[in-house]
Amino acid sequence: MNLINKNYINEYLKMLNTFPHDKEMEQIIKYAKDNDIPILRPETASLLNIIVQAKKPETALEIGTSIGFSGLVILRAMNEDGRLVSVDMDETSLEIARENFRLQGFAERITLINNDAGEVLHNLTDSFDLIFIDGPKAQYINYLSYCIKLLNKGGILICDDVLFYGMVADNKLVNRRKITIVKRLRKFLKIISSHPQLDTSIIPIGDGLSISIRK
Repeated sequence: MNLINKNYINEYLKMLNTFPHDKEMEQIIKYAKDNDIPILRPETASLLNIIVQAKKPETALEIGTSIGFSGLVILRAMNEDGRLVSVDMDETSLEIARENFRLQGFAERITLINNDAGEVLHNLTDSFDLIFIDGPKAQYINYLSYCIKLLNKGGILICDDVLFYGMVADNKLVNRRKITIVKRLRKFLKIISSHPQLDTSIIPIGDGLSISIRK
């Protein structure tokens, strides 16, 4: 159940949404569903596709590779010589992602890093036109300062699941076991919404998406 929008709105949007249009991506979606692997919701993937197409970044960074679905959304919408660096702690997921990138012809344009994102962000020296975060939600607040430094001026920072089943917006929905995540996401959203280096909008789509542009 999606607690961000009313069910009739979600169902209507699903009916209208035809992304990702092709068999290769549908196969990844089916694999994720059959193996209970969380990936981007279709409506979120569709919006990410539009943003990347509009921005046409030359370089992108992804925190949270999973099996490569969101990375493929980004790569397919980038300039044809654009490159993606993607980070994940799960070695098994990364191997599946590596094969998915290879099968779709992106092996030469993807760099996969099997490590803790906090450590990777601390050591990265490259800059990026786009950063997409879909990793551990409680760590978003810790990633932020590094991401701002790594983001080129005019670059876009996109973070998924920022409303976290609606818990971030409504105390009545909060699961006590998730209270730490909720508190950290609330702090994260407050900071990016008023940060002097960012212009930010919070979109109630999927499980909540924040979109920030570095000034």
